[in-house]
Amino acid sequence: MAKLSAHGTEIGRLVFTAYTKVYMSDGKILKNYGDGWKLSAKLKAGVDMGDYFKKCQDRLVEWSIANPEAAAYKKALHNLTSQSNRSKLHISIQLMPDDADGVWCECCDGWSGNIHADLDEIAELCQLYLAIPRKETELA
Repeated sequence: MAKLSAHGTEIGRLVFTAYTKVYMSDGKILKNYGDGWKLSAKLKAGVDMGDYFKKCQDRLVEWSIANPEAAAYKKALHNLTSQSNRSKLHISIQLMPDDADGVWCECCDGWSGNIHADLDEIAELCQLYLAIPRKETELA
């Protein structure tokens, strides 16, 4: 597990649907799915981290504009639970989007790491996920 302080100063942070990336001054990019920071990538020598972060940030904004349904799902997911549980809930919804009760049982009524949400909140999140248009290039 990586420590952020060991990689210099933080240039910026981007929050994706199920994880967060942090861009550091030493050229390292770390990723957190909710279980701690792990090294994700290293920039090549000579590449400016500030410029690279700005490009990534712009791409994320463009994605949000181009995919309003997915952005609405992402916002609702982030409002419902913390970073530590976000990935678990997102994966459960991906696996069974038509079964809100099953998602609730898996994420909110399990033996550990429970998300504090009721069935209606999970059902709304599943509906937002199902409203995301599927691309033709996506696997079935």
